[in-house]
Amino acid sequence: MMYDRLALRLTHELQQLIVALCCILISGAVVAHAEQPFMTVEGDTSSTAWWVLADFHPLTTEVRGIPVSQIRKGWCKATEFRKDLIPRQLLFEGGADAMEASRQSFAIEGNFDGSPMKQVALVGVYEDCKGARGRFVMILDLPAGGKPSIRLLEAVKTPHQYTALSLQDDKTIVVWSCMDCDDFAKLKWDRKRHKFAWLHPPSSD
Repeated sequence: MMYDRLALRLTHELQQLIVALCCILISGAVVAHAEQPFMTVEGDTSSTAWWVLADFHPLTTEVRGIPVSQIRKGWCKATEFRKDLIPRQLLFEGGADAMEASRQSFAIEGNFDGSPMKQVALVGVYEDCKGARGRFVMILDLPAGGKPSIRLLEAVKTPHQYTALSLQDDKTIVVWSCMDCDDFAKLKWDRKRHKFAWLHPPSSD
C-alpha cells in the first residue's frame, strides 16, 4: 500500500513537471515569435520608400492551406503578403491607402484563363531550408468545396522581396516590385499553349 501511494505521488509530481516544462517551451516559442516581426525596415523612410528598405521574414509553413514542402522542394517557410502584416503607418502614410491609390493588391481573384474555375493570384515571401529568402508569385485554382491547387509558381531569390499585383481589363496580371515605379512584369493566359505565360519575365534585382 505504501509503495502504491509513493508511486502515485511520484506520478503526480512527474505530471506537474511535464506541464511546467511544456509551459516554459510554449512561452519561449511565443517570445521568439514576438521578437521576429514579419517585416523590418532599416533606413530613413523619409528619404527612401519603405518598400525599398523593407526586409520580410516568412513566419508560416503553408500558403492557403498548401504546405510549403508541396509548393517547392527545399522551402521551409512561406508567407503570403497581406495588408494586416504591414505596419499601418506605412500603408496609410498621409492618411490615404497607398496601395489602393496605386491600384495594387497582394491578392486578386478572377477567372484569368477564361474557364468557369475561379483563380487567385497572390504574392509572398519564402525562405528555403538554407536560410535564403526571395519572393514568389502564385496562381491557384479555387474549386468550389475543394482544396486550392497550384497553376503557376514563379520564385526569385532576392534581398528585395516586396511584390504587389494589379489587373488589366484584358485579364493580364501585372506583377510589381514596387508601389510607385516602372519595374513590373506581365503575366497572361496563353490560349495557344494552354498555360500562363510571362509577356516578359520578372526581374531578379
